[in-house]
Amino acid sequence: MAEIKKAILVVSFGSSVESARVKAIQKIEELMKRTFDKYQVERAFTSNRIIKKLKETEGIVIDTPEEALQKLIEQGFQEIIIQPLHIIAGYEFDKIKKTIMDNENPNIDIKLGKPLLFEETDYLKVVEALKTQLPEDKEEQVVILIGHGTNHSANECYEKLQEYLSDKRLQVFVGTIEEGVDPMITKLKASKYKEVVLIPFLLVAGDHVQNDLLGDDQHSWKSNLIHNGYAVKAYHKGLGENPAFQDLYIQRVKDLMNE
Repeated sequence: MAEIKKAILVVSFGSSVESARVKAIQKIEELMKRTFDKYQVERAFTSNRIIKKLKETEGIVIDTPEEALQKLIEQGFQEIIIQPLHIIAGYEFDKIKKTIMDNENPNIDIKLGKPLLFEETDYLKVVEALKTQLPEDKEEQVVILIGHGTNHSANECYEKLQEYLSDKRLQVFVGTIEEGVDPMITKLKASKYKEVVLIPFLLVAGDHVQNDLLGDDQHSWKSNLIHNGYAVKAYHKGLGENPAFQDLYIQRVKDLMNE
């Protein structure tokens, strides 16, 4: 009897910054390959803009989740695990769910893994992973964790994460790029903090990190905070570069295999 062909499709938003792809996305994909050596590991990006940019500027062809899934089905894979590297279950996660629904096949077992923040128990795991990269507490220093943000209902995940961090008495404020830096400055002015450490709550340290958060442009978070009198330090890595977060994604796949 022929062995069942098995695959893991690793899906992320993507990044047009090569170093970010290599250090975060590729690192997790390679770990998947080593950990699950009986599975073929493939890549897909959900951002059509990034897919288009990479093709036009670097000649790199990346599949969408739908393209990648259809190829695996055509190649005869009977067990396909789709593991997103997204942080929250927002619009990108919805797109993946629709792709699976559109390609349902009674002869193929397609399983979808969860993003980082999905169930209540996930928050404590994420907080523990974050603690591995947080600086030591100083009385007048606060960490600002900056996620992407969205108008999707999943945006509440950031508020819930703030609650868990506060419950653990960690000196961390959570903000988002979508919300902007102004509400954070208002929050800082009402606090005792004089120094801030900016940490991206994003998979990769790509465009958003290099420009919106830590760029020298006057509109970046770093520039705005400095202009408002705060001493600013910055962490130039995405979550995907942290082994503790890499392990969380690996565990997601293990959970699916054990279902």
